Order: sequence, then structure tokens, then C-alpha cells
Amino acid sequence: MVFRCSINIPLVCALALSSGYVQAQDFDLDSAVAHALKNNPGLSAGRYQVGASAARTQASKARHLPTVTLSHTARLSDNPLDAFADKLNTRQVTSADFEPARLNHPGSSDLYFTELALRWPVYTGGRFSAMEKDAEHTERNARLQYQRERKQIAFNTMSAYLFVKATEQGLAIAEEAVAAARQHANTTARLAREGRIVESDKLAAAVNLAAVRSQREQAETRRRSAVDEFKWVTGLPMDSEISLAEENIAPVSGDVSVSENEKLALDNRKDLAAARAMVQAAQARVEAARSVRKPSVDVVLSSNWYDDNPGFESQSSSIMGVLSFDLYNGESSAEIDVTLAQQREMQWQLQSLELSVQKQVRDAYNRLLESRERLAIAENNVKNAQRTVKLVQQRYGQGRTILLDLLQSEQLYTSARIEKLTARLNLNVARAELPLTTGTLMLPDMVSP
Repeated sequence: MVFRCSINIPLVCALALSSGYVQAQDFDLDSAVAHALKNNPGLSAGRYQVGASAARTQASKARHLPTVTLSHTARLSDNPLDAFADKLNTRQVTSADFEPARLNHPGSSDLYFTELALRWPVYTGGRFSAMEKDAEHTERNARLQYQRERKQIAFNTMSAYLFVKATEQGLAIAEEAVAAARQHANTTARLAREGRIVESDKLAAAVNLAAVRSQREQAETRRRSAVDEFKWVTGLPMDSEISLAEENIAPVSGDVSVSENEKLALDNRKDLAAARAMVQAAQARVEAARSVRKPSVDVVLSSNWYDDNPGFESQSSSIMGVLSFDLYNGESSAEIDVTLAQQREMQWQLQSLELSVQKQVRDAYNRLLESRERLAIAENNVKNAQRTVKLVQQRYGQGRTILLDLLQSEQLYTSARIEKLTARLNLNVARAELPLTTGTLMLPDMVSP
């Protein structure tokens, strides 16, 4: 017998590996949040959005720098002006070139023209500076929105984690109810065969078992759905196996009033700061639009090489300053109106968001208070329901009550346990939601920005 066991153990291991068995990944609450912040696809997209915004800021700052271009042109022309200019540029003009016949009919002329030029925008009426401020505020908006999204994903992960644990406990309660209902069904079936109880008790126990089994299947579906939600939020493959440790969210101080929480939110919410950055970006766009009415000054330096063969035979240089402004531009007034309207829109959106944040804080605060009260009521109700079941069981065993009373007391006990479980879940979620709404939700230490 010992020999057979020593052979079968590795055989079982090999079969498990060949059947695709994967060891469950273990998570506590902090490691689950850390995994979500690293692997959630939406956050990954947000990181690239921040990177793109930063690149646009760098591009905007580069507008102040000079532009250097190098070009090379090869041209063949029989245009009299081009032909004479080619001789001038290549320093090949002779007295014979001024004869009318040669001026009018120079024949074909080829020229190789190389230019190295620098153009430096010295003054643009503040347009480039305004565009740079617009880009900087827009980048800040992207970074703040990303930080807010990280906290939202952290909260979603906490909620999903707690919901998985609650559905696991709910399933355990349902299975206990099934076991009790099956025992009643088996007992009543035996007693009915023996003629010791009426047929209706047997049927009532069977109906009760079917109902409880249905509730157990619903509990199992909720558990599977909760596990899938957790995998989706944390970026885990849907076919992965997970194991979650038991966790509770730390209590929130009850000394902070709702008005103090509102002030915390207005000071700390990253999405509010992001909205304020967009108001500043809109103001910068107004400044950029208004700068079109101001003059601009450019300095242009160039060095040129001309030759009738590919090369750098004749060289000349030039430097000039260019002053320009629009005497009339029908689009500029409309563009200013557009940017002003966008600025006002952003200001109103900011005010709307501030009111929305205050309402979120109040709702979360009220849910926290409600959850505390519900849990206290539910805990006391479970004790009463449990004692009721024991008392009814005694009376039923003594023949002093009917089976329906016993089944009803057990159903009430199960409902009370589910209500307590739901109240505890809501309380834990509310404990995380209030810091989320105030912008003070802390991320695990293992999480990098």
C-alpha cells in the first residue's frame, strides 16, 4: 500500500499540471489596490495622456526658439531675369552680358542654390507666451485628472474587494440555510412515511428547501459576478484564480462635521484643481487670440551658396528684421469671442463641479451615518432572531407549535444575517467613500505615483 501511494502522488501532480491548474493569487486590500493602480487599463491610458500633454508643453516652449533651416535647390531656366541673376549670384557677369540680344535671349541657365537660414521670433505680441501658459495649464489638468482617477480606481478596488468578501459570506449563510432546510425536508419526509405528521408539513418543507436552494444559487451568481468585477478593476485576467484575505476599512472619525468635510473636499479634490487649471488655460487662450492684433518682430539671418555646378563656389549673407501686423483680419474678432465664451463656460463648469462635490460629500457623510445605525440595528436583530429560532425549535420539538413557525423563524434569522452582512458592507464602503469625496483617500505605501 505504501508503494502504491509513492507512485500515485507524483502522478496526481502531473495530471493537475497538465489540466491547466493555476495557483490562486493571494491579495490583501493594500496589495489589491497596488495591483489595480499598476495594471488597470484605464489608468495606463491616462499615463500616456499625461505624457502627450507634457510633450505638447515642451513643443509650446520651443516656439520661442529660433528656427534653423537648410535647403538645396537645383534649377534650370531660360527666363531672362533668372539667367542674369544666376550670373550675378555666381559672380560671372561680363560686359558682353549687357548686350540687348544676350539679355533678351540668354538661353538656358542652371543654378545650384544652397541656403542656411535662421529665423528668430523676437516679439509676437505675447502670443507664444500665452500659448505656452495654455499648454502648461492643460498639462496640469491632465496630471491632476490622472491623480484623481488613481484615487477613484483605488476606491473601486476597495469596493470590489469588500463586495467579494461579502458575497462569500452571503454564500456561506445561504449554504447553512440550505443545510437546515434539507434536514427539515428529510425529517418531514421520514415522519410522513411513518404517518406521524400530515402531508402538508412534508410539502411545506420541500417548498422551503426549493426556495432556499434558489436563494443559494443567486448568492453563488452574486459571488461570481463580484469576483469578475474585482478582476476587471484590478486588471487581472478573467480566468485567473484569486484568494482574498479578510479585511475591514479603518473607522472614520465622527468628530469631523459635514461642513468641515466639504472644506476638505474643496481644498483637496484633484478634479477641482484640474477644473481650475482649465479656467486658467482658457484665459491664456483669450490672451493668445487678442495678441493677433499686436505687431510681431522677426530677425532673419541667411547664408547662401550659388554655383552653376553642384558645390559651394559663391557665398553671400544677409540679415534683416521683419515687422508685421494685420491691418484687418475678420477672423480675429470672432476668435476672441470664441475664446471668451469658452472661458466663461469653464468658469461655470467649475462652479457646477464645486456644488457637485459638496453634494457628493453630504451624500457620503449621510450614508456613513446611516450605515452605522443600520449595522447597530442589524446586530441586535440577529441576536433576537437567533434566540427566536432556538425557542421555536424547543417548542416544535415539544409539539407545541407547527413546522411553518419553525421555517418562518429560520427564514427571518437568515434575512437578519444577510441584513447585518449588507450593513457591514455598506459601512466599510462608506468609510472609504467619504475620504474619496473629500480627496483625502490614502493610497498604500507600496504604490508609486
